[in-house]
Amino acid sequence: MMIIRQYRKSDEREWLRCRVVSFLDCSYWNDVKTAKEAYPHPGISFVAEENGTIIGLIDIELDSSDLYCTDKGRGAIIWDLAVLQEYRKTGIAKKLWGCALKELKSQGVQYCEVWTQDDVAANSFYNSIGFQMEDSQTRIRCYAEGKKCNELLDHAAMGAIYGPEELVFDAPVSRREELQGICRRINEVRLYSRTL
Repeated sequence: MMIIRQYRKSDEREWLRCRVVSFLDCSYWNDVKTAKEAYPHPGISFVAEENGTIIGLIDIELDSSDLYCTDKGRGAIIWDLAVLQEYRKTGIAKKLWGCALKELKSQGVQYCEVWTQDDVAANSFYNSIGFQMEDSQTRIRCYAEGKKCNELLDHAAMGAIYGPEELVFDAPVSRREELQGICRRINEVRLYSRTL
């Protein structure tokens, strides 16, 4: 039987496993963590558990300094929402969000944000639970590697460096065509928000 409950410190290893495995088939596949992030502000963290195994998770930071829409009252930002692939399309993500939403409202939070990339499933999910994209904040995340990194570095300003292996950076969407030939991978990064 599946239950949604608050995260406990003893869940960290299972939480990390669930996050890594859940991200493997999306554009965040390389965002691997070896410890659960601790946020400087209060947070909300729920897990979906079935037979002692964490199969989904949601982590939200309240009053984050990374919030974009600071004029909408007290805000929160979703840092992680993940469900193992074999449990998707069963309503677990919506249940995790429902628990988090109830807690956010009880703590007086008035709006919530989430950054995601151009994964169709993630974008569809956030739209389905009332989030709307903040078009003005869309940008691209670019990955260059090997010798292509040198084309992007200001060696006069940096001094001598040797053999950069990878360079990850964000740029305006308007530069996509220019960077297409330099970067091996480009993802669109999108901000979604909603009032609660």
